[in-house]
Amino acid sequence: MVFNSYSFLFLFFPIFFILYRKVPLRWCLPLLCAGSLVFYAIGVWGRLWQLLLLLGMALFGFLGCLLFRREGLRKKWLLALWLCVTAAPLAYVKLAGLFLPQAPALPLGLSFYTFQQIALLVFAWQGGFVTAEEYAAGVLMFPKLISGPLAEPEELLDELDDPRRSLGRLAEGLEDFILGLACKVIVADHLAGILGPIRVRGVLSVSVPLAWLGVLGYALQLYFDFWGYSRMAVGLGKMLGFRLPENFDHPYCSISVSEFWRRWHITLGRWFKTYVYIPLGGSRRGFGRMVLATLTVWLLTGVWHGAGWNYVLWGLMMFLLILLERLFLGRVLKALPLLGHLYLPLVIALSWVFFITPGPEAAFSYFSRLFGGGAPASDPADWLAVLRRCWPYLALALADSTPLPSLLWQKISGSRLAWLLLFLLFWVCVYYLATAASDPFLYFSF
Repeated sequence: MVFNSYSFLFLFFPIFFILYRKVPLRWCLPLLCAGSLVFYAIGVWGRLWQLLLLLGMALFGFLGCLLFRREGLRKKWLLALWLCVTAAPLAYVKLAGLFLPQAPALPLGLSFYTFQQIALLVFAWQGGFVTAEEYAAGVLMFPKLISGPLAEPEELLDELDDPRRSLGRLAEGLEDFILGLACKVIVADHLAGILGPIRVRGVLSVSVPLAWLGVLGYALQLYFDFWGYSRMAVGLGKMLGFRLPENFDHPYCSISVSEFWRRWHITLGRWFKTYVYIPLGGSRRGFGRMVLATLTVWLLTGVWHGAGWNYVLWGLMMFLLILLERLFLGRVLKALPLLGHLYLPLVIALSWVFFITPGPEAAFSYFSRLFGGGAPASDPADWLAVLRRCWPYLALALADSTPLPSLLWQKISGSRLAWLLLFLLFWVCVYYLATAASDPFLYFSF
């Protein structure tokens, strides 16, 4: 079950929400856990072993938290053992994709609930106190269970301790949910069709402009797909009384790759900084240690995104660009921000080629076509047919990639006009769901 489905919009969430608002406050977390298990079970129906994996990992993680309540058991080796076992299923799936002919299927939400449990285990090892109810709700909470956002234990537990089921949060959450739904259904799903002709005909058979249009379309599709999901998750959390962390801050307006990754998938970047970069020494132990820590973070980030060598190459590309920015390029881009606003979208769009293509050979073929390699296209004007079909969604995506629409919306947010627009927008989304196939969220595969 996904947020942009009739079963969620008109069946699961309304029933759950009515029950949630009716029960006493002390029953909110148990009901949230039960509802989340139902939500997840529906999503993995026919593969219920994935539900057993989730429950087994949650039980093992909480046992670790119980052990760490005793100061004498807060040993580094014991923490390392618990973290290794917790990360083992995810590591197996990701690494098997590098060395086996066919990668095993990624269990739904495994990347996200593994990382959330690692954060809670470290929190408990450092002396933090987590009850069974809080641990279960923190891991299983259905708005963020499948694809984040990742929450730091302190902020997560503060929210779980005091869910505020107010009309103000309900209104905020409903607004965020509808806007996120529109990002996914109206923008991202319609941009998905740009890559269709390229994949059918092969990249070396299309024109250079269409190859570039495919890269641009995917860059915007991925952004609005995941931003839409994250905004819906935050909205659902607010409707239930919890504030989840924001995950995006107009990343394509950045002037450097370093800044981009502080504004794209914010909670994942924060997780890697807290649990990998800083423990490895970060920038506090000299240049060599900084390089090693940065390389480790980006190799792990690459493998986290996908089980294949393309993702390793993508991680190496990000590492090299960030290293160059730390050495000298960052100062140049800061002094010449206009150059940065040209450089950043170009290098990020090019980096997504590794996500578009199935392997290194296909990726380098795509790069070759972008810069004129390969035979002449059989139809040099093929890009015009695609552009005529998708230009309204491209224009909308490009405009909404800037802060201006958000600033304009803030001026009317909460007004009668805003609620009228949200009402119309919701039913436009429902219309699109009824008349077009809705693509699955891209980050489910990560």
